[in-house]
Amino acid sequence: MAKIAVLLVDDEEDFRFIFIRQIKRFFPDSEFEFFEAGDGEKALELLRTGIKPSIIILDYTMPKMSGTELLRTIDREHGNLLHVPRVVLSGYIGEDAIREVESLRCDYIEKSINTKVFYQQFCRYLTEKLGLSCKPTTP
Repeated sequence: MAKIAVLLVDDEEDFRFIFIRQIKRFFPDSEFEFFEAGDGEKALELLRTGIKPSIIILDYTMPKMSGTELLRTIDREHGNLLHVPRVVLSGYIGEDAIREVESLRCDYIEKSINTKVFYQQFCRYLTEKLGLSCKPTTP
């Protein structure tokens, strides 16, 4: 089985740590390789090293570069990644921001206060986008 390369861009280190742990728990039969970045500039540095993510997961609000700025830059500099699924995970960002995200061929999942609901939504998303088999457990 090929590794699933995940580019995870979020300025909250605690969120990245918990998110990675939960995804590995929900998808025990899948092998992931996570590339973490705390902001858009670090994400671009990782992409420039030649990593080829299977999926790009990013926050909307980050220091130095917003999620939408990052998506536009990826489109400009990495045309070979246009087919890669990408999803913004963020707190409530408003309808205009959601439309902007979607106009950049990106999905949006709200970081819910209820972590069980959030991870159930994300499980469904990965199952749909990457064909993975989710084994939900209690977070």
